[in-house]
Amino acid sequence: MAVQHEQDKVLALDTSTSSMALALLHGQKTAAHMESQAERNHSLKLVPALQSMLQERGWNNCDVSLLAVGIGPGSYTGVRISVTAAKTIAWAWGKPVVGVSSLHALALSGLETAREHFPSESTLNIGQDWVYPLIDARRGQVYTARFGTGTTTGAVEVEPGAGAFGQASKKDAQLGYRVHEDGIRLFSQVAEEVTHALGSENAETADIPERVWFVGEIEPHMERIAALQQQFGDRIQALSCTMKAHWIGRIGLEAFHQGQFGDTHRLEPNYTQLTEAEAKLLAKEQAAAKAIQQL
Repeated sequence: MAVQHEQDKVLALDTSTSSMALALLHGQKTAAHMESQAERNHSLKLVPALQSMLQERGWNNCDVSLLAVGIGPGSYTGVRISVTAAKTIAWAWGKPVVGVSSLHALALSGLETAREHFPSESTLNIGQDWVYPLIDARRGQVYTARFGTGTTTGAVEVEPGAGAFGQASKKDAQLGYRVHEDGIRLFSQVAEEVTHALGSENAETADIPERVWFVGEIEPHMERIAALQQQFGDRIQALSCTMKAHWIGRIGLEAFHQGQFGDTHRLEPNYTQLTEAEAKLLAKEQAAAKAIQQL
């Protein structure tokens, strides 16, 4: 199976955030990647950017084994753009496509960013920590989920360079395991959850992390995060980071080899909960589609 992984060529994409993130992977190694802050132009720039990246690497549709796409949650329009593009390309090329949690990939992108903040150390030891990837949902809300980084046997070493242009760490499989499902929450509720956990005095029975990491779109919520840092010190870590699409590819490749994929046409975005405006737009589009079918 490991040899098969090394031979696979993966096209990965995600537009669930303000960043358009693309990557090409040869097995677990990143062959090319691009992150572009072009939220309002994702629909215009996505396909040309993919074509350019493939041409620069000398790849064509015959070379690609698999497409992996972030299915959200996140920006309703952004998620729809990347999922639609991935499904269209997969159908046209006759390739399988795997949907990946954008929050899972953002959590791992955040841990990679954490490695980059410790350049003087050969490894960054992360034990029983919590990771909250944040995608701002406005009105004090975030798309988030809770992930764990440690194991029941102790700390996990995160090797620098395991992401972009590097060999995958064998220990990456122990990182970013899911604790909570993706969803939309008030950030104040997340902060209360963290306060309760870190403030618990019963260390033997309570689920108490060594540290809590907030990664991704942290800026709109820094006032509350700063209050947590004042209360708990360096047990609260906050890192602004963008999506790195090679994590979409690596998660997708693993899921593919575990048989966790289905029919291309059945792949759907994870919208979680739509805002009022988004819900109205979706209803309008569905009504228009129904009207066309009745012609």
